[in-house]
Amino acid sequence: MTHRVLPSLDQLQDLEVLIKAHHPLILVDTIEDERVGTLIEYLADRLSLPMYTWTAHRGFTVSGGPPMAGTDAADRALDFIAQNDAEALYHFRGFSSAFEDPVLVARMRELYHSLFQHRGALIITGTGMTLPPELEPLFTPFDLEPPSRNAYYQFVSGVLRDIKKRMPVTVDLDGDDVAALLNHLHGLTFFEVKKIVTQAVIENGKLERSDLDKVLEAKKRVIERSGVLDYYPTDQTLGDLAGLDNLKAWLRKRSSAFANPEEAKRFGLSAPRGLLLLGVQGCGKSMCAKTVASEWNLPLIRLDPSSLYNKYVGESEKNLKRAIATAERMAPIVLFIDEIEKAFGGQEGGDSGTSSRIFGTFLSWLNDKKESVFVIATANDISRLPPELLRKGRFDEIFFVDLPVTEVREQIFALHLDKRGRAAADFDLVALSEATDGFSGAEIEQVLLSALYSAFAEGTELDDAMILKEVAVTRPLSVTMGEKIDELRAWAQDRAVPA
Repeated sequence: MTHRVLPSLDQLQDLEVLIKAHHPLILVDTIEDERVGTLIEYLADRLSLPMYTWTAHRGFTVSGGPPMAGTDAADRALDFIAQNDAEALYHFRGFSSAFEDPVLVARMRELYHSLFQHRGALIITGTGMTLPPELEPLFTPFDLEPPSRNAYYQFVSGVLRDIKKRMPVTVDLDGDDVAALLNHLHGLTFFEVKKIVTQAVIENGKLERSDLDKVLEAKKRVIERSGVLDYYPTDQTLGDLAGLDNLKAWLRKRSSAFANPEEAKRFGLSAPRGLLLLGVQGCGKSMCAKTVASEWNLPLIRLDPSSLYNKYVGESEKNLKRAIATAERMAPIVLFIDEIEKAFGGQEGGDSGTSSRIFGTFLSWLNDKKESVFVIATANDISRLPPELLRKGRFDEIFFVDLPVTEVREQIFALHLDKRGRAAADFDLVALSEATDGFSGAEIEQVLLSALYSAFAEGTELDDAMILKEVAVTRPLSVTMGEKIDELRAWAQDRAVPA
């Protein structure tokens, strides 16, 4: 059974304006044909127009009635519209292959002129549709907004009501769980939602907190199908990050606004946009992204800059647009772009302008994005970043992550010792911290790992002497790249907030 959910009034009005303004050919790139069909159906009723739905296997149907004979072939369906010549809304589902047939393309051009005379419109839905050049100026693209939280709530309630007709069902979710469920469902189609909820309930007769993981798993599969984004599992908390007190306070202050964007909007706030983390390699910038996603109970999606670029003309731009579309569909999420200079640092034009076009698209999206996508970008080499990216307003804040000071190095040692089953109280953390002046968090972790390997190989237990021995033979980045780090610190002094 299909659960009908009332479309948003804004979407209804937007489509109504197009019909009244005589836009006879409309293209909706979506996998949710049914939601578009519901939208058109409500609009047809609102405008007192008949609605015809076409599919290749049934041809035209009206109001769910029997198929109309002789309209299953695409050319006959277009002939029917031409002969009907009436004010009506025609919804064509899965019609993309018609754009490859020059005869059908010519017929659509003719239909444009005949339908333009009144409120008739042909609305085509499908995925990955590419219009031939002669049709591009005739079609009006229409973006289907993702369902609202209330729409998901209505739909899940309808699915549960249906299941209750067949078996007892218990909903074991508190208010926070329901809010998290609705956040996790965002970006999934109603068909996917129905499968997830039905499977979860059938297994044990309950919809409970543990089922939230199944929703995230479904999102992971959708995200990885994009080919340009990776789903990252997260289990860190802000307590797992040593130091970075200013950054932690900033994140905690904004977590509720991101978790409750509608309430924040009523309060006069917009959802936080994102952060740019500059700093020395190995000082926790990447871990911070994982921590934020875990603390805010959101999926962490990573955009790999190397996945964007393609040798074929135009494909790189399509990759970025596909990544952006997937990220917005999955919102609310944390989008992690590690070493952003690798994606947008080459603006010299040596690649026929591809980098510049991709960068322009990304900047436009940062300025205009409407969905709750919190972007965390990291950078190690500030000299490669275009100045446009650093301008205020692109990100909410730019933080500088420096090498850890003495107290923070003690915390890092304690965290890693505890993580590997050693009591921090058994070690001289002060001496270890003093010996690792100029070491990054990652370098401290590697020193500790090397000492553990030595202890394991020798059949002894780890002690201070073994760790200090590894410290003595390690040359940290602060030594091997001292000049670069000094330049970065000088740049950040008046341009970034200390993390």
